[in-house]
Amino acid sequence: MGYLWYKNGTELLTEISESRLPEDLVALWYIGQMGMVMKWGQTVIYMDPVLGDLKGEDGKTRRNYLPPFSGKEAKADYIFCSHDHLDHIHPETIKDMVMANPNLKVAVPAPLSDRIRSLGVEPERILSLTDGKEYDLDGQIRVRGVATAHETYETDENGCSKTMGYVFTCGNLRLFHAGDTVVTEELVKAIQKEPVNVLMIPINGADLERHKRNIIGNMNSRDAAYFAKAVNADMTIPLHYDMVMGNEENPFMFANYMEQYYPEKKYHIMRLGEKIIYG
Repeated sequence: MGYLWYKNGTELLTEISESRLPEDLVALWYIGQMGMVMKWGQTVIYMDPVLGDLKGEDGKTRRNYLPPFSGKEAKADYIFCSHDHLDHIHPETIKDMVMANPNLKVAVPAPLSDRIRSLGVEPERILSLTDGKEYDLDGQIRVRGVATAHETYETDENGCSKTMGYVFTCGNLRLFHAGDTVVTEELVKAIQKEPVNVLMIPINGADLERHKRNIIGNMNSRDAAYFAKAVNADMTIPLHYDMVMGNEENPFMFANYMEQYYPEKKYHIMRLGEKIIYG
């Protein structure tokens, strides 16, 4: 795999900032791993951003490529984090983005609110989400939390899921960012409740070798293709296959399954820093 940025740095930051779209269109950018940026109207949402280094226990980087820019440079209204792993809740990124954006809020599964507070984020800037409940973001975008299984479902003492994906409703468009998860009947039913236009889902899978290295897995390419068909998504974006050394996957495996089993369905493999417009 080649890990080159199609667009990064000031060029990418400017594109995000200056993009103007009518209300029936949404813009998406890929920033690595499960990291996506979404813009609808003037609202900018970062999902699972990692805008700094990832170091292993040996102190060496685990990244296959540099971040596109720093958290201090990113301009955003919201950060949505799916669960408490370093490539999804990245402390440096959150601290820098919160400091650089005085009105920014951080949304996480309710059991992780204390984790975000421990990073110095004021309680009033934290959105604690629970499974199945819909929230209104400043009257512009609605978001529904969906419990996910990062191989297994995990809840706190109150029964609140520690891992979540998010369904964003932007006008007549619905987009699902899964975070890390395997495919379950519960997840299929949760997404089938309302038509989803865009799926953003992991494809790196799971296996014994990675389990021995304490890497918890996700749906694989075949699972992901099945999920896209099962929930009747209009377009699917495969993610979580390129950033972390030793946890890569070939996205063309996903493309192969889509072409072989579901050739009527649409998908898009994004370049790092690429922008797509959906609507």
